Amino acid sequence: MCSVLINVNLSRNMRLTISLALVLLVGLSSCTQNPQPSKKQLTLAVVSGVEGEALQQAARDYEAQKGIHIEIATFPYINLFEKELIDLKSRTGAYDLIMLDDPWFPRFAGEQLLTELTPLLQKRGQSGPDSDFVDTSVALCRHPYETGPLYALPYVGNSQLFFYRKDLFEKHSLKAPETWNDVLAAAKTIHEKETTGANGDRIHGYVMRAAQGNAAVADFMPIFWAFGGEMFGPDGKPAVNSPEGIAALEFMIELGKYSPAGYASFNADEVSTHLLQGTAAMSINWPAWISSFSDPAKSKVIGKMEFTTLPGAQKPGQAEIGNWLIAVPRDAQNVEDAIDFLLWATSAEQMRKSAERGAPPTRKSVFRDAELVAKYPAYPTQLRSLESSRPRPRTPHWTEIENAFGIFLSKANSGTLSPTEAMNQANAEIEKILQRTK
Repeated sequence: MCSVLINVNLSRNMRLTISLALVLLVGLSSCTQNPQPSKKQLTLAVVSGVEGEALQQAARDYEAQKGIHIEIATFPYINLFEKELIDLKSRTGAYDLIMLDDPWFPRFAGEQLLTELTPLLQKRGQSGPDSDFVDTSVALCRHPYETGPLYALPYVGNSQLFFYRKDLFEKHSLKAPETWNDVLAAAKTIHEKETTGANGDRIHGYVMRAAQGNAAVADFMPIFWAFGGEMFGPDGKPAVNSPEGIAALEFMIELGKYSPAGYASFNADEVSTHLLQGTAAMSINWPAWISSFSDPAKSKVIGKMEFTTLPGAQKPGQAEIGNWLIAVPRDAQNVEDAIDFLLWATSAEQMRKSAERGAPPTRKSVFRDAELVAKYPAYPTQLRSLESSRPRPRTPHWTEIENAFGIFLSKANSGTLSPTEAMNQANAEIEKILQRTK
């Protein structure tokens, strides 16, 4: 009886031993498979359109060369600011790199949402951005403006240009516009003497954007600055209703007499359509539109457009700068890899490739590249414009201020308010915004 019990116990022990051995073998087997480490990855937020497309292609090239996958999140311009601001303020670490329109930068940097770059550059043997970058572009990447720590690098070097019909200027013996008075005189001459098409439609001397918000402000600021206007006085208080500011708006409305009907609601597309169809002779515009004038599918004025820097008045003309910057969020998950990509993407070699894809550069050497100048004849003018350009006021509240200011500018252009009324009301509204956001 005892021997039977012993045999049963032995068989049970043997079964248990075998089971344990099998479990151990499976465990050891799984431990010795040496699984591959997960692939490195970065996440990049970009704007849709030509500027974002150039950076997206650069990211694909980087992935192919370096083996680091870059996840790209693309947003329309009207959504990108809010999306980035919400994510960075909530500290999700969703993005390793972000594109920023330069007027947004003071808010992001002022709220300490970005990584300071200088210490990370120093680790790589660089004291800061090299001297090949255009100074006005690098100045946008520092907070406070021009003098403070570096929080971004400039990627797309947009600044406004003045577009005009050189064939019509030659026909009427008009000189290239150097002042806003030259512009007004040329607009009047062309408006009165030129028609186009079988039905004799008028060629408008000028066309501008004056829709509420960004559109009106973008076309007004170069006139405003040239007339000596400043948005803020030395005391930091709003000053748009200065005599210089009111005179600038009066001039804008005078110029509007030679613009197409309804210009007070125009945005960029309407302005470009008039220029491309040959129904308007002059305008402020951005470099992104230049290539369209050589496209037979879009343009009726091939070979007829010329591009120059912004006209002056009491002060020298200055374009509004509009650079796209690349920054690393404060809570990025992969800071070191992000910096490596940022330096690679903004190098002269890679920026040249982006320029070939249609994104204006921020490096002097790329603007001066002989092959690129042959492809983009406006490059020398673009560089002069960029080097002499100035930023929109460096305030974290610019988005709200611009929207309010643009409403009153548009109302003045539509005749709803007089220039004085519009500037007084705009000044009061800007003051309210500053008080509300203290």
